[in-house]
Amino acid sequence: MSAPRLRDRSKIWLTLLVAVIIGGAAGWVYRIKLVSPAQWQSDAIALILPDNLSATNQLYAAAWLDGASEEGVRLEAITASEFSRRGLHAERPFAGVILPDTIHRQISTALVNQISRFVENGGALMLVGDAGVLDENGYYAEPASRFSTMAGTDYAMYQTLHEKMSFNPTISGNPQMMEQLYLPPGRWIASGGQALLSGYGEDTLRYPVLRTAGSYTGTVRMRAEDKTVIAGEHTVGKGQVLFVNLPLGYLKLRTDGILMHGFLHYFANRIMGQPQLSAAPEAIGGLVLNWHCDAKICIPAMDQLIKAGVFKRGPFSIHVTAGPDQREFGDGLGVDLNNNKSFQEILRSLMEQGNEIGGHGGWIHDWFGKHVADSNEERMTPYLEQNADAIEQLTGHRQTEYSAPNGNQPAWVTDWLEAEHVQAYYFTGNIGQGPTHTYRDGRRDQHIWSFPVQTYGHISTIEEAYTEHIPENEISNWLTSLVRFTENTGQVRLIYFHPPGAVLYPDAINQLMLAADQAEKKGRFRWRTMTALANFMSRREQTVWNISNDRDAVVIDAANANSLNQLTWLFPATLYAEPRVTDGKARVEQRGDTWAVIAGDVKQLRISTPLIKKALH
Repeated sequence: MSAPRLRDRSKIWLTLLVAVIIGGAAGWVYRIKLVSPAQWQSDAIALILPDNLSATNQLYAAAWLDGASEEGVRLEAITASEFSRRGLHAERPFAGVILPDTIHRQISTALVNQISRFVENGGALMLVGDAGVLDENGYYAEPASRFSTMAGTDYAMYQTLHEKMSFNPTISGNPQMMEQLYLPPGRWIASGGQALLSGYGEDTLRYPVLRTAGSYTGTVRMRAEDKTVIAGEHTVGKGQVLFVNLPLGYLKLRTDGILMHGFLHYFANRIMGQPQLSAAPEAIGGLVLNWHCDAKICIPAMDQLIKAGVFKRGPFSIHVTAGPDQREFGDGLGVDLNNNKSFQEILRSLMEQGNEIGGHGGWIHDWFGKHVADSNEERMTPYLEQNADAIEQLTGHRQTEYSAPNGNQPAWVTDWLEAEHVQAYYFTGNIGQGPTHTYRDGRRDQHIWSFPVQTYGHISTIEEAYTEHIPENEISNWLTSLVRFTENTGQVRLIYFHPPGAVLYPDAINQLMLAADQAEKKGRFRWRTMTALANFMSRREQTVWNISNDRDAVVIDAANANSLNQLTWLFPATLYAEPRVTDGKARVEQRGDTWAVIAGDVKQLRISTPLIKKALH
């Protein structure tokens, strides 16, 4: 009798234990459901990171936070454990979460389930690349990623595809989506009614992605050439998921950051409806036109452009290689700035019109661009100094902006520019993007701003277009489309010309100027110099601001020890009523489907913006 009684007691205790476990789990789930619903428009977005980050992965995390800051998006990094604790303690959750690629491949099933509940109960999720494809033991889930339901399609199907699970396809979407991601024309090319991603030197770019199943439950925004879903969004329960099948962090650290920046903006603004701090003064878009004058032949071409009225516009950034030679020592093909009085007068006249004169490499354009390398800093620095001295002798101040001959800029050159307090340089990485602090060689530029060049497919200059027999009207259409892009998005981008190339396509240059004139008359376009915009970006970077919720209004508090002048917050007019300035000085404008609040010359500002009833969550 005793043995059966012992078994019966064991069954009773086991039943009670199971009941306690189930009851505790049910209570935990119930507590999560009792959490106050997040306010999408005011609560923070969380970047969920592993509990332990290596030094390399800390750099990835920093890249995400920097990208968000530059895009005017509020992003807070938290660990997976912290995210879980907030749920356990019934604290208000974040409005949205981002699971980043590369650094968060391995995620526990418990965290997968918690994030899924977070979305089903009304949160927003941006699921990126290979995030969570491995379980806590480092294995792929079978038969597909545990996040497949969240993503809207099966992916990371290692069991059936093995090494074919990932591939490197071309990527396309529609032109409207490209603009919503802040990808300018030329960074994509039209192909079969679609917009195909392209880059400098390559008409089409290929990206590492994970194959997906054939169906998708939501709206596809971008696809690969085999119909693999690259980006899509859909509703899960009460929440929303943006699936981005691209290694955004990996790409940004390899000087291709435009996609991370674009999707950060899209997630925060287009999906969640959060206010955004514009990257342009007064949120007015425009172009930086960077002229490179590297040889004697640029002087008559500049004179021709001046007579045609091109330089009545602007201001522009004009960069000069100052030595007497161009290709090799002693060839006499350079501008010889120190001794060329007539060219000095031209440049001084352009300076008086507001143009900025900067340096273009080290004294001898072609020779310097060909020979400067990681290993010859000591040999090549004197040529940079000599060129900078010539610019200072002309302008009366040290140069504030720079461009590298042939785009060849080793990391030590950037360090030299930083030490010289140069504020901006043109860059042949991050193609299509606005001004940014570039990540290269495992580190980030500290203070100096890089200005990525814009391209038309695989080319960037008119000389290249001329050499490849691209019709002038095609280049004209591209340049005027860039003006329209900056009008529509409020973004600033850089294009560059050599004067001798520009005079080869005079009508294209004329059409560019006319399009800019028309947009400027409407108050939607400005020409800007690299220096002026870098100064603004640095001041913007020092601004502290946050968003809170006050009843049915979103409140922004901002402060800057110098000035908030021209900093601008943008609110989707479909979600927000007209903003009110309750402290400080600012003007409010409605620009199409957006409210713009433009700060005056004050150090503190408070904006209260009522939510339209249908926007309340």
